[in-house]
Formats: sequence, C-alpha cells, structure tokens
Amino acid sequence: MKKSFLYLIVLFSFSCSFAQKKPTFSVVGNATNKESLLKGKRLDLSKIKVENISDKPIYLVWETVSNTFPKEWDCSMCQHGACQIGIPKGSAFSKLNADQQGFIAIHVIPANKIGTGTVKFKIYDKANPAYTEILTFEVEVL
Repeated sequence: MKKSFLYLIVLFSFSCSFAQKKPTFSVVGNATNKESLLKGKRLDLSKIKVENISDKPIYLVWETVSNTFPKEWDCSMCQHGACQIGIPKGSAFSKLNADQQGFIAIHVIPANKIGTGTVKFKIYDKANPAYTEILTFEVEVL
C-alpha cells in the first residue's frame, strides 16, 4: 500500500513538472526584427508581438539578455502595459488573458550617430519559467 501511494506521488509529480513545460505563449510572426534607417532619421516603433495560447490568464516576464546599441543613441522601450526610458534590465507585462496579444517594442533616436546595435530580450511566463523565447531587435543606422 505504501509503495503504491509513493509510486502515485512520484508519477503525479513527474506529470505536473512535464505539464508546466508546455508553452503558454507564442511569438506572433518573427522573433527578430531587422530595422535600417538613414542618419538623421529615427526609429519610431519596432514591435514584436506575443500571444497567450493557454486557456487562462498569464503574466509574462522579460529580461534584457544583451544590448549593443551605441551609447549615443537615445532609446526607449514599451511592453504590454507600460513604457520606459532606456532599455531596462527587465520587467513584467500586464496580465494577458486567453487569446490576448501583448508586445515588446523599441524606439531609437540615433542622434546622427551611424552604427549598428542589437538588443535581445528573454521572455517567459512567470508560472512556467522553463519555456522561454528570445526576442531580438537589430538596428542599423546608415
């Protein structure tokens, strides 16, 4: 009896941990945006969307993995529910209900500084951190 009960607990724990790895969101379109603009121009908006593909609300969290934008570039970013000056280390989306889309977007004012830069964000569901996506923004100023 004790062995059977222990076996059921182990089986249940395994199935729960397996179930948590199922994705609860997906990238809509491409996970990489490549933008090119002329010197003196600005990038008003580059956006990557994600969608809640689960049947319940989720809370997505993001972290900046890398940022190689030249320091002279003035940048800001927005996420579903908030905007921030600069490229912060991380934050969280507002709640995404089932079938709802959210986004991460960047804005760049290169201040006449030509060059290239890439910023990458790791995104995951707070309740399911094992499944992640990397969202990449590549910007070139000519």
